[in-house]
Amino acid sequence: MRDISEEEKVLLAEENPDMLISYNKIPYALIRQEVKENTEECLEEFSDICRYYKIYKKGKAFTVEGANGDYIPASLKFKMCKTLVDKEARFLFAERPDINIEPKGDLGQVTEDAKNNLVIMNDLLQTVLTSNKFEDILVKAAKDCFIGKRVACLVNFNVEDGITITFLPSLQFIYETKPGNPNILTRFVCWMVTKESRNLSEKRIFKKTFTLEDDGFAWLEENVYNGAGELVEEVSKKQPTLLKFIPAAIILNDGLSGEILGESEVELLMYDEEWYSKLSNADNDAQRKSMNPTKYTVDMEGNSTKDLSTAAGAYWDLGSDQNLENPKPMVGLLEPQMHYSEALKTTLDRIKTTAYEQVDVPNITNESLIGMITSGKALKAIYWPLIVRCKEKMKVWGPALSAMSQIIIEGSMVYPDCIKKYTNDIVKPVAYEISVEQNTPLPEDENEEKTINLAEVEAFVMSKKSYMKRWYNLTDQEVDDELKQIATEREILEDSAMGLNNGFNGDNQIISMDSEDFSLAGKNAVRSDGTDEMGNNEPTDQSPEITGDINDVVSSFNRQNEKARNLNASQTTSLIRIITQYKNGALTLSQAVSIMASMGLDEEYARKLLKEEKEV
Repeated sequence: MRDISEEEKVLLAEENPDMLISYNKIPYALIRQEVKENTEECLEEFSDICRYYKIYKKGKAFTVEGANGDYIPASLKFKMCKTLVDKEARFLFAERPDINIEPKGDLGQVTEDAKNNLVIMNDLLQTVLTSNKFEDILVKAAKDCFIGKRVACLVNFNVEDGITITFLPSLQFIYETKPGNPNILTRFVCWMVTKESRNLSEKRIFKKTFTLEDDGFAWLEENVYNGAGELVEEVSKKQPTLLKFIPAAIILNDGLSGEILGESEVELLMYDEEWYSKLSNADNDAQRKSMNPTKYTVDMEGNSTKDLSTAAGAYWDLGSDQNLENPKPMVGLLEPQMHYSEALKTTLDRIKTTAYEQVDVPNITNESLIGMITSGKALKAIYWPLIVRCKEKMKVWGPALSAMSQIIIEGSMVYPDCIKKYTNDIVKPVAYEISVEQNTPLPEDENEEKTINLAEVEAFVMSKKSYMKRWYNLTDQEVDDELKQIATEREILEDSAMGLNNGFNGDNQIISMDSEDFSLAGKNAVRSDGTDEMGNNEPTDQSPEITGDINDVVSSFNRQNEKARNLNASQTTSLIRIITQYKNGALTLSQAVSIMASMGLDEEYARKLLKEEKEV
């Protein structure tokens, strides 16, 4: 049998399952109590997951080479697994996915009551997610899922704490599903460390056990244990809840059909990391050796070569070996040439590229981006494999987040006291569906997208309201106010450009600026009831709504400078409308001045005219 080197002994010791137990915060005694069948297989898998967490946190162990006892070889671990897992999790959930509650698509017209109930549900859901710091715990949950094969999302309802969302790593829960339907949980046991301590008697572990009984309701049992797995407190005996399902969702990482455990990204990457670390450290050792070249002497007397100084400017007093007949004394240095460097760099790049390709993460550095076009489309092309991989993962995460949201809504109906800290409204039953949309953290070409959306608005395939909500982040009320203001200004400008009476008075005679008809130009078009100011009771064709004393407005024109004489009758009528709307508060001063300026009047004159009319 081959003797095992000291390095290999250390490696085997680090891989020992007994040493990996420290990475599991839950005593195996508690796990054995709940796992009735295949206990050893379950504990063996837990040991593997502990090893994956160890590699993620400390790096993959490797055996060093070339140690002869005269120097300590380098043992720097390159945490490639941690780097790639973190990159993948951040890309997946750095931008929180949009989770919205929408009316069920097959219901047709939605009533106002249903719309109000959906608004209440959406507000409640967003408030609960925000109060639970959902963006932070979601990224951490993704990392746990990539490392430990799976995670569980547990929703708790409590009058004091409200609704809490907890993501549990695979080492802290076990579950069973309904035979023939893996989407329905029939048993769920989880452990949560509420007090950490090196002293096992002081450590506290809170255990929750959910079971779906034959009566159709989920039953709950809660207990507290110490670090040795001993029962400390019985919080609640087994009792029914008001939920007809277990309030948890299981998220598996990758895997094939029928997979119930998931796969670990660390298992996929750890051997690439091992070889990368091994070769990189061998290169470090070679660099160290070349920095301190080997000295040699030939035919020198042994006592004269002892303890030679390598300090700058040192003097060596050497003597040749007198026992030799024809000594040829010589002193020299052996300096490695490092001819392998280029080949080693190629090998390391190949290993690193392979590891990155395993998880579809682009191997991008600042140097590789020099000279490249970094537009939104270019970056999307570079990250396209990772985008597709994340879309694949959302096939699992999306339904799980939807199930979590449904648990929150359904639980808020049966436990209304638990939502009082979030809303004063009552959540009422309504047909709904939940949409989950992933957001990637890549910059977008906004100008191009805006241009496309504007073209869609002009083609009547997108509403102006949707455009303004998307690009200006306006609420429905703000959009309605803005559209109303735009319509008002457009109406005034159109009246100014086209005219309400085309320059004619009510008798179809051309209006003269010097005649009385000028003062009467607005009278034939200002009554909202369709009659004029000349005493006629028959409706006229003009019916714009204007309030106020028309004679006072027109007389103010005659008192001003000659600019008023450049306005025709239709422009005068439009100007009357602007002034009247300003006096009634429908237009602000700046809006009224801006519109009057577009009609050819300077701002100073417009402000003076508006001020005089405001004081009348």
